[in-house]
Amino acid sequence: MIDSETAPDLVTELDKRIKRVDRCDSFLHLHVGIDATGLPTKPSESFPAQWASIESWDKGVDAPRNLVLVSVASLLDPSLAPDGCHTIHAYVPATEPYDQWAGMDRTSSEYRSMKEMASEVLWGAIEKQIPDARKRAKISLVGTPLTHERFLRRDSGSYGPFLKATDGILDGSKTCLPGFFCCGDSTFPGIGMPAAAASGMIAANSVVSPLEHWKMLNKIKL
Repeated sequence: MIDSETAPDLVTELDKRIKRVDRCDSFLHLHVGIDATGLPTKPSESFPAQWASIESWDKGVDAPRNLVLVSVASLLDPSLAPDGCHTIHAYVPATEPYDQWAGMDRTSSEYRSMKEMASEVLWGAIEKQIPDARKRAKISLVGTPLTHERFLRRDSGSYGPFLKATDGILDGSKTCLPGFFCCGDSTFPGIGMPAAAASGMIAANSVVSPLEHWKMLNKIKL
């Protein structure tokens, strides 16, 4: 058991790590499956697989509900949607505050109404490229900070830890306690699935020597 008595220096170090970072805001998501009749099946300059919609540059890209990113993944991989359909994902990039959603009953009419209202900005971004997207919709699912909190087990639905670029980089996997490593999105290189997975790889690669790496690669014939 590691605590302030058995490893006081480690506890102090981890406390300092936590105090360095802030918490990112959460997300709004809109997942839509549409009838793609008459729409392109491959991405182009006039009909891209991804686009961004911003309400005001003056507000900044981190302002709540100001920037929306949209992806039509089935333009890149047709297997992601049934024949004649497209799958669309629109979201705000970790700019949705949790406070206004906190404590809401997810089964209440109030919550459903708030989800519908919040999704308007996402629909609007999709409709800039596909004006009749709502008429084409076969299914639509809205995700909120409460969705992130429930299904991803994220405190306050947060995307994860945030460190300003001016404050340097996140701490690495090694700690002051030999043999004790850190990984995850609070560790370099940071938030997001690829980065969090990379932190695990870095920690794993720190456990064994380069020579042992080579032996294993030779053993599995890579």
